[in-house]
Amino acid sequence: MKDRLSEILGLNSKSTGARRETPNGWSSLDPSRESIAEIQINPPIYGPETEARLEQSRSMINEEAIAAFRRAGAYFAAKNYGRAISDYTRAIEHTPRSPEGYYNRGITYEKAGRFEKALEDYTGAIEVDPQYAKAYCNRASLLWSQGETERAVEDMKKAARLGMKEMQAYLKSKSIDW
Repeated sequence: MKDRLSEILGLNSKSTGARRETPNGWSSLDPSRESIAEIQINPPIYGPETEARLEQSRSMINEEAIAAFRRAGAYFAAKNYGRAISDYTRAIEHTPRSPEGYYNRGITYEKAGRFEKALEDYTGAIEVDPQYAKAYCNRASLLWSQGETERAVEDMKKAARLGMKEMQAYLKSKSIDW
């Protein structure tokens, strides 16, 4: 994922950006809307990090919420977005102060083509945890793909301030203070 993000952001020798002139200070090698939309971090469906967080939360999160989150991840992996959304919604109902549910449901909505709902959920994750850099990154990507570059750049800056090294390098390469 890191190599793909670096490639999209133009941090390695291969440029994926489209050439164009822009009045807002972006160079002609900036990524196209389509390529920057790929700057996303997929939901942590499987893997030790997610499982460790779920196990750690067992005392605070009931079993039904954990089961719904795991089912949603499996449905997402199977590209059954409708059922994944339903289970992420169940998980959120039981744990409304957990940004992961909103974040993952946001990605699922986006994959299903429901972009407004995705933006709402990325924003929900940020409202629950203003330090949740992944949500800023994905919201920036979605905003950029919809032509809202100013808002997208603000989210990129926030992700950079929160320590996302790829965003820091990209913004630095464009001489944008973050």
